[in-house]
Amino acid sequence: MRHRESPTKRRNPSGEIVWTARYTGRDGKRRLAKPTWNRGKGTFARKADAQRAIDEAYGISDRPDTLGDYAATWTERHPRAERTNATYDHRISRVLDVEIEGIPLKDWPLHELRRRHTLALVDHMLRNEGRATTGAVGILRSLSAMAEDAITDEVCDLNPFKGIRIRANDPRAQKKPRPIRVFSFEEMHRFAKAAGRYEAMVRVFTDTGLRLGEVLPLRREDLDGERSKSAAPHTRAGSSRERRPTTASPTPAASSRCPRPWPGCSKPRSTSTAPIASSSSQRPAAASGVSALSTETSGNPPRKPPA
Repeated sequence: MRHRESPTKRRNPSGEIVWTARYTGRDGKRRLAKPTWNRGKGTFARKADAQRAIDEAYGISDRPDTLGDYAATWTERHPRAERTNATYDHRISRVLDVEIEGIPLKDWPLHELRRRHTLALVDHMLRNEGRATTGAVGILRSLSAMAEDAITDEVCDLNPFKGIRIRANDPRAQKKPRPIRVFSFEEMHRFAKAAGRYEAMVRVFTDTGLRLGEVLPLRREDLDGERSKSAAPHTRAGSSRERRPTTASPTPAASSRCPRPWPGCSKPRSTSTAPIASSSSQRPAAASGVSALSTETSGNPPRKPPA
């Protein structure tokens, strides 16, 4: 990446601080940029304006320079999954107007941002906005991913958001993270039964361990009732992976019924209910929805349900 010239600060005889925009012409001589939008003057009150004049002189002013300009088109030029793009755009939009050293973050040139600016942003999010540490970490991760792509695009030379750690017990955090509640398999199966038409989807979560982004795009053709497998072809990386549920040994009640006609399942519809495994080291057999997925063991030792 060619070294990018920066404006020079100087003090006028009146004591006013101004910025000059000097660049090297094609003849090798140093010149002073005097754009028409600055009334032909060679000094600028703002450093950003002087930098713009230098970029225009070198013909690179069309490149997104500030964080706000780059973020506006980042997910279009470097697309991820649709949900990931939406998450990144939302997180970054929450901090674009935060002032860092008197300048909104969206107006900062990416190549000028440093770790001290990131630390100031973190302090603002925790103290002024009252964010939880997990929320602040999510925003930093989104900004860091954007900065990595900006390095690839030669908009900046370093990632100022990388390596900044926020402790979970940071005393500046006013909002505490929500406690994580772990449900047992019995509780999840009762919840699935009460979910009505969404029972099959809830059972896929409990019996296969698939993630939300993998379950939502599932179709009937992705389920193999004969082999007790489910394929998740719509992962973020675009790869396909199979999940076989870890369940108790098949019982006659569980293996002889198929409540819903998944592909490959020719069993008649039945309203019988499978018994729940009594052993604490076994998972209960599937009761409905995706029961065809739960008629075999995974080949791995059964895990104990969470307490």
